[in-house]
Amino acid sequence: MNSSTKNIFFGLLLIYSGFVSANSSAEEKIIKGQIKAAGFVPAAELYRNPDEPLADLGKTFFESNKGLSLNGNISCRTCHQDKFGSADGIPNAAAIGGGDGATKVGPERLMNGAKQLPRNTLAFWGRGAKGFDVFFWDGRVDFANSKKLTQFGSKTPSGDALVTAVHLPVVEVREMLDEDDFVRKHKIESVEKSKLVYQAIANNLKTVEPKASADLAVKLNKKTQDLEYIDYARAIAAFIRKEFRLKETKLERVVRGSDSFSDSELKGARIFYGKGACITCHSGPHFSDFSFYTVPFPQLGFGKNGFGVDYGRYNVTFNPKDLYKFRTAPLYNVEKTAPYGHSGSVNTLNEAITAHFDPLSLVAVDKLNKFDRYELAKRLAYADSTSRVGYLTPDEVNQVASFLKTLSFAQ
Repeated sequence: MNSSTKNIFFGLLLIYSGFVSANSSAEEKIIKGQIKAAGFVPAAELYRNPDEPLADLGKTFFESNKGLSLNGNISCRTCHQDKFGSADGIPNAAAIGGGDGATKVGPERLMNGAKQLPRNTLAFWGRGAKGFDVFFWDGRVDFANSKKLTQFGSKTPSGDALVTAVHLPVVEVREMLDEDDFVRKHKIESVEKSKLVYQAIANNLKTVEPKASADLAVKLNKKTQDLEYIDYARAIAAFIRKEFRLKETKLERVVRGSDSFSDSELKGARIFYGKGACITCHSGPHFSDFSFYTVPFPQLGFGKNGFGVDYGRYNVTFNPKDLYKFRTAPLYNVEKTAPYGHSGSVNTLNEAITAHFDPLSLVAVDKLNKFDRYELAKRLAYADSTSRVGYLTPDEVNQVASFLKTLSFAQ
C-alpha cells in the first residue's frame, strides 16, 4: 500500500470511527431520555428519614441478638450482612437456631443448625425511601396509592410503611421467635394478643439494652418504663433508612452527563427499554413498579404454603388472580444480592434474566416428580413475564446484565 492509498484508508477509517462515535452518542442521548421518562430520580433526592435522630440508637437494636429476639439469639443484622449485599447469600433464609451471625454468617449458619424459612432474604437497599412503600415478597405491608394493607387490618401500628414492616419479623415463629410456652399461649390471630408479645419484646430490650433504651426514652421525651415496641421500631427503621440509603451509581453519572455507557451497557440498555420489555415492570425511581407478577422461577425449599408450594400474593389478598404473584424486585445493587427469586432458586443475574422468557431452561423437567411438574405447569399458566418479554440470545442476556450492573454502588 503506497502512502497515498494509506492516507485515503486512514482518512476513511477516521470518518467511519467518527460516524460510529456520533451514532453511539446519539443513541445514548435517546436512552438517557427513556431513563428519565421511566421515572429515574437521583439517589440523594429519594432519601427520607423522619426519625433520623434515632438512627444511631436504632443500630444497637437492629444488632441486638438477645434483645430483639424474645427467646432466641438472632437480630436483623444476623440475616442482613454487608458481605452479601445486605442479605444472607443463601437461597432460603437461615433464621433462629444457627447462632447470632457474629462468627458464622449465611451458609455457615445454615450448617450450624439454623431453621430455614421458605423464602429468600430480601436486600435492604432503598427501603423506606421516597416511593418505597411496599414490603416483603408478597406485599403484606402495602402502603402504595394511599392504601394501607397489612396483617393488622384497621389497627396498623404506624402510618409509616417501614415502621410497620419492622413489626413483623420479630413475631414470626421460626424466624425470630422460638415456640415456647409463652409464644404458644399467645399464638392466636389477634392484634390484641400480638400487643402482649410486642410489649414483652420491648421489656426484653429494656433489660438487654438498658443504656440505649434510656437514651431512646430521652429522645422521645418518655420514661424508660413507658417505652413500647413501636418506639424501638421507629429507631430501627431510622437506622435502615440511613444505613442502606441509595448512593450514586454509574447510571446516575451517565444521566447527569459525567460518564458514558460502555458498548455492552448501551446495548443492554437498548434491550432493557426496548425488545426485552424490562421497563414494563422495572420502572419508577427504584426500578420497580411495586406491582405483582408471576415470573416462573423454579421453586426451591418447602415453600410458604408447604410441600414445595408458594402462592405468593394470594396469601395476602386471597384473590385467585394473585396466585404465584410476587412483587417486582427493585434493582439497585442487584448484582450483589444473589441468589435471586422468592425462594432463591436462581444463582446468577444472567439466570434471573433468562427466567423471564425461557424458564424451562432452568429446570430439569425430566427429574421432577409428578406433583412438582403439576405445580410448574400451573406457574407457567399464570406467568406474566413470558407473554411480555421477547426471546433474548445469550449475548443479549449478557448485555442486559451489563446494564443492570450500572445500578451498583459501593457498600
